[in-house]
Amino acid sequence: MTSTYEQLLKSDRISARTRDALEARAAFKEHPYRPRHLSDRAFTILEALTAVVLPQKSLLGRKALNLAARIDARLGGPGDGWRFAHLPPDRQAYELALCGLDDVCHEKLGVRLKDADIEMIQVLLNEVEAAAMATKDLSEDHLRQWFSDLCADCVQIFISHPSVQAQLGIDAVFNGGDGPFQGFEIMGAAGSAPWEPPILNAPETDA
Repeated sequence: MTSTYEQLLKSDRISARTRDALEARAAFKEHPYRPRHLSDRAFTILEALTAVVLPQKSLLGRKALNLAARIDARLGGPGDGWRFAHLPPDRQAYELALCGLDDVCHEKLGVRLKDADIEMIQVLLNEVEAAAMATKDLSEDHLRQWFSDLCADCVQIFISHPSVQAQLGIDAVFNGGDGPFQGFEIMGAAGSAPWEPPILNAPETDA
């Protein structure tokens, strides 16, 4: 996290409730981590999948978030109150999907998923996304729905972490405060206010 972003976190531009939420995300102990809600087998597979679903090296280098640990921890809470109606509760859906994918990987490719390389995992996930693969417990459509949940969980956890927001210059959380409302004076791509953090890693474009 940058010093500019840390200073803004301490400022009156952010509400205490939002500050607490961001600090809790930053303080989460992800190394070493033992799964609390998934089995050891399912958690190991989740670690392999999250590395392929959301590579982080280009933005965070060696300080990549342990997305699998954060998803496992989330599975023990109330979640976001939403899930596909035909899927079982989130923790059960994750366990069934991950262990089922491990079995399919072994049957199709002859290796356990934790030992598969990135290309092998990508082939499997492409089939899942195309609703062309089922497991013993989940149909093609159900596995595809679960995979969309996995992708959403990865992105939500990643983009809501203060280190990621600092790298990308995301400053929407500093729009408010507990006192007089402090909004943005400059909108659009024309520029930014002096207090706004810089964009350290702007996404590449074709321009």
